[in-house]
Amino acid sequence: MDDGAELLVGELFQSLAEEGRTETREALLDVYQNSAVREREALSRTLLSELLALLDARLDRETEVEILANSVGSLTERFSAMVQSIPAAVVVLDAERSIQFWNDGAERLFGWDESQVVGRPYADTLAESPETLDRLLASLVDGESLTGVESCHRHANGSSLDVRLWGAPLTGESTDGASLFVHDISEQKQREQRLTVLNRLFRHNIRNDVTVIRGHLELLSDERESEHIDIIADRIEDIRGLSEAAHQIEKLQNSDETEQTTFDPRVLLCDRAGRLQAEHTTIELQQDMQVEGHVVGHELLPYALDNVLDNAVEHNDADTPQVDVVVEPAVEGDRVVLRVADNGPGLPETEQAVLTTGTETPLTHSTGTGLWLTQWIVRESDGSISVSESRFGGTEVEIRLRRPVD
Repeated sequence: MDDGAELLVGELFQSLAEEGRTETREALLDVYQNSAVREREALSRTLLSELLALLDARLDRETEVEILANSVGSLTERFSAMVQSIPAAVVVLDAERSIQFWNDGAERLFGWDESQVVGRPYADTLAESPETLDRLLASLVDGESLTGVESCHRHANGSSLDVRLWGAPLTGESTDGASLFVHDISEQKQREQRLTVLNRLFRHNIRNDVTVIRGHLELLSDERESEHIDIIADRIEDIRGLSEAAHQIEKLQNSDETEQTTFDPRVLLCDRAGRLQAEHTTIELQQDMQVEGHVVGHELLPYALDNVLDNAVEHNDADTPQVDVVVEPAVEGDRVVLRVADNGPGLPETEQAVLTTGTETPLTHSTGTGLWLTQWIVRESDGSISVSESRFGGTEVEIRLRRPVD
C-alpha cells in the first residue's frame, strides 16, 4: 500500500479515538483490514475513497471535516518537523526553478534565512556557475532526476561550498517544480585534495630522492661494510614501502564499481604464495585449494593478500616460519573463504582492530599502513575479514569473498 495513504489512515484512527468515536473507528479498521488483502496497487487507489465514504455515512458533515482536517494537519506537522530537523538542506523549487521552500538545514548550510531566498532563482542565488546548474534544474522540473551531482555553491558570507545534490520532480510534470536535497561535502573534498597532493609527494618527489639515496648507499656498501649503512638502507626501504602504499591508497580512493573484477582464488593464492616462497626460501609453506569457480574482488586484492602473507613471515620469530594457505567454500553457498595461518607470536590487539573493525586510537595505533590497506581493499571487494588464533598458536587471517552473481 502507498505509504502516504497508510500514514493518513493512522492519523484518522488517532483522531477518531480522541473524539470518542469508537464504533466509527472499529468500522474504519474493518475496511482497512479487508482492503489489506488486495493487491497493493489496487489498495492505494481505492482505500481512501472507501474510508471517506464510511466517514460520510457515519458522521455529520461538521464532525467529518473536523476529523479530516485534524488528521491532515497532524500529518503535515509531523512531516514538517522531520524536514526541518534534517541536518542537510531541503529545498523545493517551482517550475521556473525559483525557491519556494527552504528548511532550517538550508539556512544552516548557506547562511540565508527563508525570507531572503524565497522567490529567487536557485541557480542565480547559490551556484558559482549558474548557467550550468540551471540547465540541470530545468531537466529536473521536466521529469528527470539528479543523483549525487557535485556543484560549487556560495555561502551568504561569500565563501564557496562544495555540495552534492539529489533531486526529483514533484510529480514528473514540467509545471509542478521539484525538490532538492543538498549535502555539504566541502571537508570531504578538501581531504581528498590533500591526500592527492600527499600521494603525489610520496609517488614522485620522495620516491625519486629514495632512488638516488639507495644508489649512493650501494656504492658505499661496495667500498666498506658498516652497520650504519645497513640501518640507513633498511630505513630507506621502509620509505619506499610507504611510497608504494601511498600509491595504492590513491588508486583505492578513486575506485568505483568498475574496479571490481573476478579472480580464480586458487590461481590467485598460488601465485601470491609462490612469490612469498621465492622471497623467503626458509619458510614451510602448505597450500590446500578446495574450491572451484571465481570470486569478486577489487583489482587491488592481490596487494591485500601480499600484505597478509608478508605479515605472516616478517613478524614471525619461530626458528622455521610456517605458513598455511587454504581456499575452501564457506557454509554460505555464495561465499569463498581464504585463510592464511602462521606459527608466529600472534597479531597484537591493536593490529587486529585495524583488520576487523578499522579502528585505532591515538594511544594504541597500528605500526604500518599495510593492514589498513588490506582492510580497505577487502571492504571494496564486498568481502569481510576476521582474525583468530591459528592451530600453530600464531595468527589466522580469514577473508570471505562473494561469488559472482550469475
